[in-house]
Amino acid sequence: MPPRFVLQAATADDFEALHALRLRAMRPSLERLGRYDEPRIRDDLARSFDPAPMHHIVVDGRRVGFVSLKTLSHAMRLDHLYIDPAEQEHGYGHEVLAWVCEQADRAQLPVELCALKGSDAVRFYLRHGFALTGEGDWDYDFVRMPQSAGVRTVRAWWQALQARDWTRATALLRSDLQVVWWSSGESFDGPAGFIEAQARYPEGWTIQLVEVSPLQDGRVVSVARVDHPPQSFFATSFFHLEDGLVFAIDEYWATVEAPPAWRTAAALPGWQRVRPEHDPRAHTP
Repeated sequence: MPPRFVLQAATADDFEALHALRLRAMRPSLERLGRYDEPRIRDDLARSFDPAPMHHIVVDGRRVGFVSLKTLSHAMRLDHLYIDPAEQEHGYGHEVLAWVCEQADRAQLPVELCALKGSDAVRFYLRHGFALTGEGDWDYDFVRMPQSAGVRTVRAWWQALQARDWTRATALLRSDLQVVWWSSGESFDGPAGFIEAQARYPEGWTIQLVEVSPLQDGRVVSVARVDHPPQSFFATSFFHLEDGLVFAIDEYWATVEAPPAWRTAAALPGWQRVRPEHDPRAHTP
């Protein structure tokens, strides 16, 4: 699907408009932290203002935000990505960040950025595969490493499953596919039965992709949570790929269940319950 936005180059004359938009976007988070200070925020942008890498994010002829992406020798630096609060909740930020990641993957460069502690941006970047690498007094440092062709194929696989797009899913598999579901003791020889098993699974499930990472031996490992009320499951999958197609999968499933009664905070120092759905990395592919 083509993006809904276009990028228009910013100029030095746009400083006031971009400062006002940034102020609106950051205000809720800064007020929660007790750090909303308009003169300080203005000075902060003025010190680093460089219109050359800045672009207006335009949808249907109106500016909905702006983005600043610099290409350095070792990485791409995302200095700014703001969506006007009046234009939020439409997915524009997700689309622009996907575009940023696509540019970085083409150049095979990492993407670096900072995000304000306590802001919604922290969860936003975690959901897009950024990893926390450091922190200052007020900000977190994040990096996203470039994705290989194998990682992109595995992400596309989970996206196709979530969309119930069986034609697209089949196109990602080699004709001699071998799959083993080790937890249930099942195997599939060829893609036809494997895809049919996915298609016949009782409806009502949603995939939350937690992690996709390359391994040194060329395989790609993914961790996905499948929510199928009232239960949730975790699937850890090891993909073998060649020329952008999957030719083997080893998959291990686990059921989300309550811990035994003897594991309590009183019995185990530092112990506490967590909810899988609160994992900030998990997102619908």
